[in-house]
Amino acid sequence: MSEMYPTFGSYILFKEVLTDDLGHVWRAGELDRKGLHRTVWLRVFDGPRVPSAELSDRLDVANAVGGRLKAATIPTGMRCFSEAGTVAMAWDWSSAQPLNRVFRAVEDEGFPVPVDNCLLILEKISLALSAALTVEVKGDALVHGFLHPGMVMVSTDGEAQVVGLGLGEPLLGLLDHSESNPTLAPYLAPEVVMTRTASKRADVYSLGALLYQLLTNRPLPVEPKERPAALAEAQLAFDDQPIPADIRGLLDRALATRPEDRFSSAADFKKELDKLLYGGAYSPTTFNLALFMDRLFRADVEHEEQERSRESAIDPAPYLRPEPKPEPQEVAPPPTATRAGANRGLRIGLAIAVVVVIALLAVLFGRGPSAPPPTPTPSPEEIHARREAQQQRMQQLVQEQLQQMLAEREQQIREELLARQGKIDELQKRLHQMERQAKGGGEKSKNAEKTKAELQRQIAAEEAAKRQQEAALEKQRQEAIDEAKRRAAEATPVGEVADLQPTVAMQQDSPAEPTAIGATTAAAPPLTAMTQPTAAPVKPTVVPTASAAASPVAGRRISENAFVPAPECDTLPTVLKEQAVVWPRLAILSRRKGLVILQATVNGRGQVQDVKLLRADHEGFGIPQAAMEAVRGYVFKPATKDGVRVTSTATVTVAYAFARN
Repeated sequence: MSEMYPTFGSYILFKEVLTDDLGHVWRAGELDRKGLHRTVWLRVFDGPRVPSAELSDRLDVANAVGGRLKAATIPTGMRCFSEAGTVAMAWDWSSAQPLNRVFRAVEDEGFPVPVDNCLLILEKISLALSAALTVEVKGDALVHGFLHPGMVMVSTDGEAQVVGLGLGEPLLGLLDHSESNPTLAPYLAPEVVMTRTASKRADVYSLGALLYQLLTNRPLPVEPKERPAALAEAQLAFDDQPIPADIRGLLDRALATRPEDRFSSAADFKKELDKLLYGGAYSPTTFNLALFMDRLFRADVEHEEQERSRESAIDPAPYLRPEPKPEPQEVAPPPTATRAGANRGLRIGLAIAVVVVIALLAVLFGRGPSAPPPTPTPSPEEIHARREAQQQRMQQLVQEQLQQMLAEREQQIREELLARQGKIDELQKRLHQMERQAKGGGEKSKNAEKTKAELQRQIAAEEAAKRQQEAALEKQRQEAIDEAKRRAAEATPVGEVADLQPTVAMQQDSPAEPTAIGATTAAAPPLTAMTQPTAAPVKPTVVPTASAAASPVAGRRISENAFVPAPECDTLPTVLKEQAVVWPRLAILSRRKGLVILQATVNGRGQVQDVKLLRADHEGFGIPQAAMEAVRGYVFKPATKDGVRVTSTATVTVAYAFARN
């Protein structure tokens, strides 16, 4: 017998993900009369001290807000409702975790959130609150009022979303209970704890409280008077260093005791935060946040996929409320006709049927077979348009095949590098724990030093193997591109492309016949885009031969300084003069070691026109930006093609190893 899940209203409760003072968070399924409609996150406000009556009074506001707000940081499909006096909200499911569960996992695993990821999460939360300010409720801008970690979801794709807009203020009543106060007060402004009144500046304080915990791995003290001292002594959990001055300035203003000393709103907070994020010292990326979440919850995600597969196959029938059946009604029997009347009706019906059949036969045989309409002879313009449409369809087909091939290789690269990076992270975690124990006055022994040296050796070996693996996989990727080129070039004979003159005989062509024609002209644009990411886009044109289609420079005279992809150059750019990298202070203090791989676009004079980041072992602390700035000052011997100096690309690798203090 299959497992029976509990239910809440019209929802099947598949898995309980979180329990906190507000209640429970479930992964659930929404039912309708046809079956399982969608998978949702379901936050049920069934905590023992939740003010359910006050929450119920705000359902209309919350639903109106959910229908109006459209932003990536606001969940879709939001529905707030009450079931048997208990308020709940449901929204579209995505693979994610409540922020308070992230805090718990970080503490349990001893795996702090990197600084760049802390700032990125706050940027997404502040974006959601800024969007809410555009909505008015009773003449005032909408504020959250209760920005608790249980109201923030961080996805495994590197996104963050805020829930509970419209329901925040009633939840402040939880502060009246001493049992809830210690776990809720650290995220609320001092004046909110005293007056239970939400405001835009109070939301700014909550943003600062969340950022403080992300950076230090501990919440603010419960007592507001103890918070300034805690902020003054705060250190980054990631590397036990003081909070950088620029971030510290942001925190000081957001967590100011007096509301008038804070940012005026979440929108102003976000503007200041964006200056840090995109000013050069930090390099937040959604990919890095997704990678962090994958490392932290990898086992949960794998188990979640298996559970979701089982859940999607359940029979929803036992969970549906049966519809009331209508009561049977007595039907009076029809009056009995006499035999004579029945026979007379039968004869009349047969006569009518015979007349109808005769009329139909007369119509059918009277018309005779209809002659097919003459086939119109297409004009030369129509024939040319037909050929162009066929070529465009084949161009799209070849591009889709190439993109699919590259996507498969990229997925392979990502999976293998994630596995390798996970092993490196585990070794670094063990080494970090040993260093903390030693710093805290733990016993130092030869065995401990030997173990530490062995861990360092293993980390160095894994990082070297990772670099070799990346180089090998990059080579495979280039081979995939070359294979796509070769297939496009061999798709049709050369002479078959040249015959594009319209003739009357082409009216018999089927859409499938000119397949090879489109294939020879479709490969050039996407391949050019991959090898020349910074140049102006090249408009696709129909070329007369397959060899010209495969190469954007074949069959024409090369002009000086023209762009030629590196694989087609006779000689590649070579470095004549390097420029030393000026590393930021944060990078030097980060004690990181690794590589930055860049692609430089070098013109015919040997100057660097543009630099593109291909890979960075560490994307924080301004490391990739410093390497890119240095490469912009390099001087090269330019590439050549047919004896002419041309513009092409060169790969530059910058290694770094910052000494440990």
